[in-house]
Amino acid sequence: MTFANVIFVIFILFSIVVFVVLVLLMRQIKKQGRLPQDKMTTLAALLFIPAIIIFALCFKSISNWRADIRAEQNRVEVETFIASVYQPLADSRVELRHNLLEMQTLIEKVESMEVAHPNHFDLIRMVRQQWSLGHASLYKAYTETDKEVRRAWIAHNTMDRQDVLLKFSKQAVKIEAQIKKAQADYQTHLYSVQGEMVKMLDRARKLLDANRITPKSKKQIAINQALREKIRPVNPVTANQLLNFIGTLDARLQDDVNTLHELIRVAGQQTAVIRDHLYKNRDLELPLTKIISDWQNLESQSNESLQQIYYAIEAEYVVRLLGLSASSPAINAMHKTLLKTIPAILGAGLKQKKKIDQSYSVNLGSN
Repeated sequence: MTFANVIFVIFILFSIVVFVVLVLLMRQIKKQGRLPQDKMTTLAALLFIPAIIIFALCFKSISNWRADIRAEQNRVEVETFIASVYQPLADSRVELRHNLLEMQTLIEKVESMEVAHPNHFDLIRMVRQQWSLGHASLYKAYTETDKEVRRAWIAHNTMDRQDVLLKFSKQAVKIEAQIKKAQADYQTHLYSVQGEMVKMLDRARKLLDANRITPKSKKQIAINQALREKIRPVNPVTANQLLNFIGTLDARLQDDVNTLHELIRVAGQQTAVIRDHLYKNRDLELPLTKIISDWQNLESQSNESLQQIYYAIEAEYVVRLLGLSASSPAINAMHKTLLKTIPAILGAGLKQKKKIDQSYSVNLGSN
């Protein structure tokens, strides 16, 4: 008797014991006569109906479990049969199932990324669509070849074994070739998106690089402007992820980005402080208005540059999650741009802040 059969027998015996206990309990209550007949009927329903439902659910669960065990036994027998006939086919089926699980995991990861990274939604959606097509093609190949294999296995168990083995030994080679072709198509879908990843990464890099070197091409200037207008500010959670990510690349860049955050905060704070002074000192309206404008410009320009920095970092973060190799030339080029441009942006902001600080005495004195 198998382990599953032993568990099934134990469950039946347990159910009988519980049922007998409930019957005895009802008889005892009835014998004592403590409850009216109508309440006895209600109590019986309250006790037996839930018990029957629980037993039915447990029975169904055990039946499903037994079915799963049997299905797994059948699968093992099928794989053993295949391996005895043509080992390469058995190996290809294992790889095919692994690829299906791998692709399903990738698709689920990409679906969550669409919400987390709206600035790169178009690329992420395209990747998901391409990988979904790859998964569907791979699954179709698996189900079709699996039917052929199972038919041969059933025939081997029910018909002339030697005749079935002779025919299946030839068929197995063809099935293995089908699987190899399906896997090649799968790899095409998996890597077909890498060209788009590189293009997106290059666009983000050129946009960030324009903060340091103005592009000579009018076309590139137009591309940068269109991209700049589409960028959404990253939320605090994503910003923290990107800061941690860039910290793994170069801790100095992480420090520079944090300093840029502080510069933006100070600029906004100073704007509010000077506005309060302007309210109380209307005779200094002209110089104070100029100072307020300078702080606002510093805050606005620094924040715009910061969002472009995040956009570039996020571009690499996203393509790395989507499988682009860290040794890709596009990623190496991005690193060079980040190392040159982030310090340059921060340096320009700090220089502008210094000029504003020095302009106080000039502006106020000229009044």
